[in-house]
Amino acid sequence: MASMTKTTQVAARVPVEIKEQATAVVNEYGLGLGDAVRMFITRIAKEKCIPLDISTPLASISSFDQVHPEYQSYIDEIAEGYLYE
Repeated sequence: MASMTKTTQVAARVPVEIKEQATAVVNEYGLGLGDAVRMFITRIAKEKCIPLDISTPLASISSFDQVHPEYQSYIDEIAEGYLYE
């Protein structure tokens, strides 16, 4: 008899355009967005680190802000949550 793995649901709010763009990219790999999120979370758990360069989070937020000024309020919300938790 196969063992049943307990699962949970993870939710994240992202701008619609970002979700659509990300979905298009992962679809090119034959994956769904949920598959990509599961892969990312699994990698974090196995490697015990975030597999992205976020050593300077403010610089990362700032560079994203410069490329995507339309997301300024969303970026501010993320930065505030990150800095003041």
